[in-house]
Amino acid sequence: MEEKKKPEPKPEKKLSRTTLTFYIVGLFSVAIALILISYVAQARADRQLDTLTDQLNEQQTVAQGATQKVEDLQAQFDAQSAALNKVREVLDTELAETDVVGATEQRMEERDVYALLARINAQLLADNLSDAKQAYDELVQKYGKDRLLGNTEDSFDADINKLFEAVQQQMDSQDSEEK
Repeated sequence: MEEKKKPEPKPEKKLSRTTLTFYIVGLFSVAIALILISYVAQARADRQLDTLTDQLNEQQTVAQGATQKVEDLQAQFDAQSAALNKVREVLDTELAETDVVGATEQRMEERDVYALLARINAQLLADNLSDAKQAYDELVQKYGKDRLLGNTEDSFDADINKLFEAVQQQMDSQDSEEK
């Protein structure tokens, strides 16, 4: 008895087969879960990247369109500047040098008067008196008889004056025939 019993070392527990299987299945489950999470995260990142790429492409397209628009506007500006310089050269008057807009408006009005006079003549030739009278009244109301006859400071050129006098005589003769 003198000898004390030494505690015998406990035998190491051996993992049972089911516990080992449980650990292995658990490890594989965690690995599969991590793989799935990684896949979902990667898919989400790919979608976001695609969205950002699409947005970038749209912005590049818009920027290219804006650049093209600026180039087109510059070309239009250059063409209009060249046309304005040609107008200045063609008109070559003191008025045109100081008031290009006024001279251009004068030419535009003359063009409109020529168009209305042509329309009136065409309607008179077609014996469409009511439309001719309406166009004549519109012409006189818009520009005034004195200006069309050349009796004002801002009168039209002599060709318009002569054409208007001829139309006026035709209208007067048509009016006297109706009565």
